Amino acid sequence: MVVLDRAGFIAALDIAVTQARGAGDDLGLLLIDLSNLRLINHRHGYGIGDLLLAEAGRQLLATSKLPDTVFRIGGHTFAFILPQLNTPAFIALAMNRVQRLLDGALYIDEEILPVQLRIGLAVNLQGRHSPLVTLARAEASLAQVKQGNALEIDAMIGEDDDAREDTAFEQHFSEALYDNAFDLHFQPKVDLRTGRVCSAEALLRWHLPGHGAVSPERVVQLAEASGQTYELTRWVVNRALRAMREWRDTVALPVAVNIPAGLVNSPDLANMLSGALSIWGVEPSMLTLEVTEGAVIEDKEAGFNNLLHLRELGMGLSIDDFGTGYSSLSYFEHIPATEIKIDQSFVRRILGDSRDRALVGIIVDIAHLFDFAVVAEGVEDNQTLQYLRELGCDIVQGYLYSRPLPEDELLAWLQQCDGRPGIAAN
Repeated sequence: MVVLDRAGFIAALDIAVTQARGAGDDLGLLLIDLSNLRLINHRHGYGIGDLLLAEAGRQLLATSKLPDTVFRIGGHTFAFILPQLNTPAFIALAMNRVQRLLDGALYIDEEILPVQLRIGLAVNLQGRHSPLVTLARAEASLAQVKQGNALEIDAMIGEDDDAREDTAFEQHFSEALYDNAFDLHFQPKVDLRTGRVCSAEALLRWHLPGHGAVSPERVVQLAEASGQTYELTRWVVNRALRAMREWRDTVALPVAVNIPAGLVNSPDLANMLSGALSIWGVEPSMLTLEVTEGAVIEDKEAGFNNLLHLRELGMGLSIDDFGTGYSSLSYFEHIPATEIKIDQSFVRRILGDSRDRALVGIIVDIAHLFDFAVVAEGVEDNQTLQYLRELGCDIVQGYLYSRPLPEDELLAWLQQCDGRPGIAAN
């Protein structure tokens, strides 16, 4: 069995980039993914999957003939470092050669599912970019290929000012992710029936030295552009669960985390979440996953099945930004959610628009019919709060109660209000 060695790969890539920069050489990186290995394991057994992984590793090592250039960096992904490229175009030739070689070597017989290979690539001209940016570009390329898009050779050259700024941000993002330089803030949610804090939403924050606060939307865009959405989400989940474990002697507070749209249908999501809950010793019922309405509808069957599995594991599911997608009664009937979160654009208009107020009331009534709790976000004044209470809303969050707080400030705020935040608490 080929051993996972992501840390060894990062170290080797760092050396290769440094050498390329010193010599003025170009450097290539291939990421080779056996994308249907999970299905092969389920259908034919893990013995077959292990055999295919071992053979892929042997073939790549034999092709490279160089030490420290081939690594298994994921469950079914290999990295192939190509130093001293004579021309960036040669990486396409190398990719085609690897594709043909593995297509032949990994075929067993007609009874076994053929391996589906997906290859992403990046070229680092003269070692100008860091190892993490090189890897991020290759991961972004692989992500595009997995989505069925045509492969593009990213030569990292001839960039205009905007492209250079994007590249710099991608580098800072990759370094921040690698160095755990992000932070989480937590915004309390208040149960209108009891007046007590019932949970909190974990919200990503990034302060970039020399730039200031980077918006969460920008962070998500950088993760998507660099193919690191899964890694960023894993960081957020683990950081939130670690905080929950640290708090539990003081307060047992359920937490909600946001799951990006691109991961809702991912077969790896459930394993990642289950593993994190096990590591930090947190009960699944203490974690709620917030997913946008559009993310589920984009691939309704796969999305529903994945969410149903997560519900069966005991986690809560909240449909975020509700009302901005394509809601229907059949959607209400089948989605395996525990709560509906009304988008703040509706909440902020209920004071001045009777139609929005009526619409929110309808959403609340239908949600309750299907036993969903209703959360309203963006609550900033007493009059809006009163309307929401009259409409039957269950839970609210917003600046009326508290802005998102760092961990220590959240715990101090909870102690100050003893779980019963006053209307003016902020």
